[in-house]
Amino acid sequence: MNRKNKAGFTLVELMVVAIIVAILAAVAIPLMSGNTKRAIATEGQAGIGTIKTAQQVYKAEHGGYYPSSFNCATPPSDMTIKAGDFAGKYFGDSSYQVTSSSNTWSVVATVSNGSSSYIGKQVSLTDPNADFTGSLLQ
Repeated sequence: MNRKNKAGFTLVELMVVAIIVAILAAVAIPLMSGNTKRAIATEGQAGIGTIKTAQQVYKAEHGGYYPSSFNCATPPSDMTIKAGDFAGKYFGDSSYQVTSSSNTWSVVATVSNGSSSYIGKQVSLTDPNADFTGSLLQ
């Protein structure tokens, strides 16, 4: 039998390619999960930013922040936010809980959708002039 007329890959060549693909996958998966965590945190920060803007508008119109706590699933009718404004991939309207008085307010956004490893993790803003905190940002 003449070996020069046969085309194809040897078993050793195929195994080397399989090993290289496995190594690349092992390196890429942790990098991608870090991107997912950042994406979730960014969505939470965007929602909280919307609430921050609504509180600033309310303060400008009424002389103080909205005086009682609320959940964004049923936001106050006299604020600029509405139910449905916060429907996202990882957070829903009911994910945002606002604790408020006339002088101060804070928001906690809790992941409610997506990967089970992130459900229940939070992004929060306790001082409107401070940085975001929470278990997603650690």
